[in-house]
Amino acid sequence: MNIFIKIATSILILIFTSDLVAQDETSHEVGFISGSASFTTDYGQRDHFMSNVGGNVGIGVGVIYYLNFTDYRYRWNQRTGYFAEHFRIRAELSYMAAELDHFGKWVEKESVLADKLKAHHGKTYLVNLGAQLEFHIVDIVDFGSRRIPDLQWSPYISAGAMVDFYNPSISSDAGDWRDPGVLYPKWDINQVANSARDTAGITMSATLGIGTRYKVGEYADLLIESRWQYFFSNYVDGLNSRPDPANKFNDWLLWVHVGYVYYLN
Repeated sequence: MNIFIKIATSILILIFTSDLVAQDETSHEVGFISGSASFTTDYGQRDHFMSNVGGNVGIGVGVIYYLNFTDYRYRWNQRTGYFAEHFRIRAELSYMAAELDHFGKWVEKESVLADKLKAHHGKTYLVNLGAQLEFHIVDIVDFGSRRIPDLQWSPYISAGAMVDFYNPSISSDAGDWRDPGVLYPKWDINQVANSARDTAGITMSATLGIGTRYKVGEYADLLIESRWQYFFSNYVDGLNSRPDPANKFNDWLLWVHVGYVYYLN
């Protein structure tokens, strides 16, 4: 976890001091994003497709803002520096939600414990606020100025940090999840204190992403992106059985989304 904290701190420092590295004029863009968020949490079997990819999938939507360190839309012939022509900062406010269930071999068994897992359901939603630094392989000035007609794609990689508000809920078909014996033993709060809770909280997360822009107009791009988001809390889903040796990682998700970006100047 320490490495993620160092990455997040470094990126936040860079964002808040970005005006010091900007050369010449800046330019700005706004847009929106939407897609599917696949949650990997304490629900389900580790390394199981339905648990990690196919089952616990929700939606995600957001609004985005870009700060570019060059006024590339109108000053393509006035070159700046490498940083300004390959890096941009993206700020984001996004919302994600998902319903969570158990999948895998432990649910498929015929037993009392398997029945507890089958009856156990969860939900969580997130509000994320943060920023990421994008590195574009293609020169931002060349792509944004539209002076090269055949230049249609602009692939990039990104890293960032988010502040996240999360609000999980827990339920069971067998009764009140707080009652003894309703949940699977490692999440039964009467046996393991604080192993499950449905209280809202605030945490941070680190993000890594890969994507591309595609030119669709003189002042607009589409974007396609896949982003991994690792939380600094293991209560995003409401479950955290710390004595369990299988409980090795915090919650994380993979968000695959598309978006539309409009150039303001």
